Amino acid sequence: MKPLYATTKARVYGTPNAWRFADQARDGELFQDCKVRLEIQGDDEGHCFFLIVSPEGFFTSDRWHETLQAAQERARMLLGVTRADWSE
Repeated sequence: MKPLYATTKARVYGTPNAWRFADQARDGELFQDCKVRLEIQGDDEGHCFFLIVSPEGFFTSDRWHETLQAAQERARMLLGVTRADWSE
């Protein structure tokens, strides 16, 4: 599978090595509005997909998903990224 890419903006809370999005923020926690790069990588057999999230100025994180649709749905839930927002 060729990787898919998307970019959005989001409010990121915490520190560069311990961050979270608004749905997990703590009361009064400092935040930064920043550009977030997203990538979905999958194996050639279609059995394993990683959603890679890279907020500018913060460490990259990833999460395994069983299907491409599940990875895209997670990006939609977290950041509002739709299927139309992805490109190769």
